[in-house]
Amino acid sequence: MQLYLDSYRAFLLVRNGRFGVRLASGEERYFAVREVSAIVMTKGMGATSDALLLAVEHDIPLLLVDAETHAPRGLLYSGKPGNTALVRRRQLTFSRSAEGLRWVADLLADKIVAQMRLLLAMSERADAPAAYVSGLADGLRVLEGLERRFRSWRPAAGRGLGEAGFGRVCEAFRGQEGTASRVYFGHLGVLLEGVAAFSGRQKRPAFEPFNALLNYLYGMLYTSVLTALLKSGIDPYIGVLHADQYGGAPTLSYDFMEPYRPWADEVALELMLSGAVTETGGDFESDPLERGYWLSRQGRGKAIEAMLAYLDVIGEYRGRAMRRGTQLDAAAQALAARLKREK
Repeated sequence: MQLYLDSYRAFLLVRNGRFGVRLASGEERYFAVREVSAIVMTKGMGATSDALLLAVEHDIPLLLVDAETHAPRGLLYSGKPGNTALVRRRQLTFSRSAEGLRWVADLLADKIVAQMRLLLAMSERADAPAAYVSGLADGLRVLEGLERRFRSWRPAAGRGLGEAGFGRVCEAFRGQEGTASRVYFGHLGVLLEGVAAFSGRQKRPAFEPFNALLNYLYGMLYTSVLTALLKSGIDPYIGVLHADQYGGAPTLSYDFMEPYRPWADEVALELMLSGAVTETGGDFESDPLERGYWLSRQGRGKAIEAMLAYLDVIGEYRGRAMRRGTQLDAAAQALAARLKREK
């Protein structure tokens, strides 16, 4: 599990070989080391050096994140590679190769499949708008076509890609993924009519509450992906599709999380459609002129609880029953094994 310290003046400590969290009220809770996969802290928290050393000794990443956006701001990790240096050396070749693009194409195809599954699941809700249900077939046809294009992509036979060719493929992938996203989020906008304003995907700043909720949940998912890659000995900074974007960010994390973004979408939809999070119930704060919307402390608490519960649900992964959070670890380990085999 991920251990979150998000309450003001919460304090991380060690007691009898276990992690402890002391709240501002004086209440203390304890967690066995083996149960903790990562520790996430926001501004205003504290920790003993013993707690930090315990995390380092057991290769448990500790992330410092922005309270409003959940974007990572710093990382404490042992630095010991979870795999041989061979994996990271081969990442460099993989990141600029046809094999790396093949991997990305499959990720994007998997993402579209997950999007289609979520759209269909939402159509079965008793409160799904008639316009959403009736208009879904056309969108699914477009998404199915794009999924087939990604799944069938192969480099031209008999010649290398070269740097320019690699860039052109990445641009084509981004364009096709953008088309899929517009179709997908367009349907979500119809689904949310009368519940929440949603005119399309907005990153930061988000000028609609639902987009602010999505941004925060994507931030949570990003930290889960980042820790999974670190634990597998993979360098999260050596990306493929996103390698030239986001400045010095760990861009492989953006590549890796693509198929899992619909997890965050599902959590956001359930929170809004159920009324657990509302636009006017104190779950959001706003600065309409510059910063847009962001989750309040109350809203963050609901989002964190819902996302952690979602990651704890058991689902199927390659024929095995596995917690969703553990699936991220297994996928990262599979990538590390693939990199070991690369020549």
